[in-house]
Amino acid sequence: MINILLAGIRVGIDNQYDLMPWLRGWLTRREPDFTIRVSPEELLREDDGQGFPPAYLEFICCYRHIAEHLADFDAFVFHSAALAVDRRAYLFAAPSGTGKTTHAQSWLNRVPGVSVLNGDKPILRRTPEAFIACGTPWQGKERFGSDSNFPIQGICLLERGSEDRIRPADPALAVPRLSRQVYFPRDPVRLEKTLSLMDACFRSVPLWSMACTLDPDSGLVSYEAMRPRACDGGPVQNEL
Repeated sequence: MINILLAGIRVGIDNQYDLMPWLRGWLTRREPDFTIRVSPEELLREDDGQGFPPAYLEFICCYRHIAEHLADFDAFVFHSAALAVDRRAYLFAAPSGTGKTTHAQSWLNRVPGVSVLNGDKPILRRTPEAFIACGTPWQGKERFGSDSNFPIQGICLLERGSEDRIRPADPALAVPRLSRQVYFPRDPVRLEKTLSLMDACFRSVPLWSMACTLDPDSGLVSYEAMRPRACDGGPVQNEL
């Protein structure tokens, strides 16, 4: 049995295999808010004959179980790359193969003080003050991330372009695209709660749309648009 802390939520994992290589930095001694267990049948379905190590399969399946419970805590999983600068989170969402990882690398190479909060599937959670992005051990194949939590400064939808150009996104157009990156639980009550949380998040956080290239300075374009300004304490949403 392993107890971990994610986004301020205590999760118990009744594990069958050694998950410490992934979860060691997330352990807590506090009693869990809920406990999950992955069945042997789920491991077989997840593997689908590919021959992955059982511990890795259990680790992957655990997050699916955890995601099913998050609506109870005003939270949901959002498939994106989450970066952090000056204690604020910047999220980038895109279909696989669009260049999300490349754009994140541009931030790491060009933006001072940036770090990766989560490279693949952060948890977004509503607090009384704001929606926050939370790091998790499920960080994607690059294994970039931390256990930090920061208020969301902005969410950007990426697509390929011939030049780097960013503009504020119309929520009516952006929300349907962003919803494709949300994990929706199977339970009808939790599903309805997740839809409500998603809508509240995407309508309260600044949304951006960016056509980006593979230029090494591409990240500077999105950072300069999305970052807060000292003159008003908030983001300036002018088109670049």
